[in-house]
Amino acid sequence: MDKTTAAGLLGAKIRALRDTHGWSPDELASRLFVTGNRVTKMELGTDPPNREMVQRLEQVLNAGGALLELYPLLRNESFRDYAVPFLIKQRKAKTIRTFSLIVPGLLQTPEYARAIMHAADPDGLTDIDAAVDQRLERQEVLAGSNAPWLWVVLAESALTTAIGSRAVLRDQIEKLLKDITQPNIHIQILPTGAPSIPGSISLLTSPTGERAAYTEGFDTGWFMQDADDVERYQKVYDRLHAEALGPGKSEEIIRETLGKHT
Repeated sequence: MDKTTAAGLLGAKIRALRDTHGWSPDELASRLFVTGNRVTKMELGTDPPNREMVQRLEQVLNAGGALLELYPLLRNESFRDYAVPFLIKQRKAKTIRTFSLIVPGLLQTPEYARAIMHAADPDGLTDIDAAVDQRLERQEVLAGSNAPWLWVVLAESALTTAIGSRAVLRDQIEKLLKDITQPNIHIQILPTGAPSIPGSISLLTSPTGERAAYTEGFDTGWFMQDADDVERYQKVYDRLHAEALGPGKSEEIIRETLGKHT
């Protein structure tokens, strides 16, 4: 249990309150109508509760406002801390909708990912080889019988922005063309000049219908599970999706761009 993060601190408080009642994780879970495993993840800080769950915990544990006081700290957590629950949710999602100014991590080639990481780490503080391996491992979620439905709205500039070398970008574009042949992967291009935003959005839906949103900029990020927050970013994504080209026209644009890189 890492109490240096907001999620860990909130989880530690949940466990302390549970202990005062003399309940096991399963006993608390039965009162919350969730699984014991869900309680354990909340206590460890690996899958923090959303506002609705915090309010239920407040009532069940008779917390006297202690949990609601800690909850706002989650909004001020750093990107790297928030990336953990987002990636956990992403791995288990049934549907993933993403808007991005660059090729999203789930579709990146190793060299494209490496080039992006090098550009964002001029001081060499990151173990890039390990980070690339982890990103490739996460891509495995797109294969298999339980693969999620992935819908990507990709800015057209991602097809021309220099990432690494010309060969790196060409190989990445070739991979996109292979990806769209998969029945669960859909890519639509947001044309240059269309309304856009300065960052990325990911919207996740779990097999049970729970929804989450994640926004990301340079070295910043925000993971959200509150219904109002998710709905707000769903509307932003829907507007971008409405401006995007259809799948067929998008494939034509991708192929035309590949021809310019050969």
